Parts: sequence; C-alpha cells; structure tokens
Amino acid sequence: METVFVHLHDKNDFNYVNEYHQFKRVPVEGEYLVTKVDGDWYKVELVVHTPTSKEMIAELYAVKVDHNEEINKKRKM
Repeated sequence: METVFVHLHDKNDFNYVNEYHQFKRVPVEGEYLVTKVDGDWYKVELVVHTPTSKEMIAELYAVKVDHNEEINKKRKM
C-alpha cells in the first residue's frame, strides 16, 4: 500500500479537506474515489507524483461529484 496525500473539495469551493490515504496504486486523473464506505464520490482532477518525499508517493486533488449524475453520463454514451 502506498500513502497518498489527498486534497478534497466541493465544486466551486476550494476549501480543501486534506487527508492521507493508503492506496494499492495511485489513482489517475479522471478516475473516481471514495474515502470511506458509502462516502461521497470524488473525481480526480490532478495527480502530482512525489518520489523525493518520505511521507507519500503522490498528492492528488479531487472534486466532489454526484455519483448518480456520473453514472447517468456513462449510460448515455
């Protein structure tokens, strides 16, 4: 497991919630993540790899999304 520093925010609100999380692999831009069971969905906007850090392998920025809207977008494709 790799430690990733995650910056979460709501759409149009950049008051980030900053948390460390363990991932088997670093999420990539455009993927979705949740930070707890039945938690909010977040879409990854930016990934910064940090190979020189001893605390983490990457930082990522993600915006809260409505999971129903995201699923419906995929269904319409």
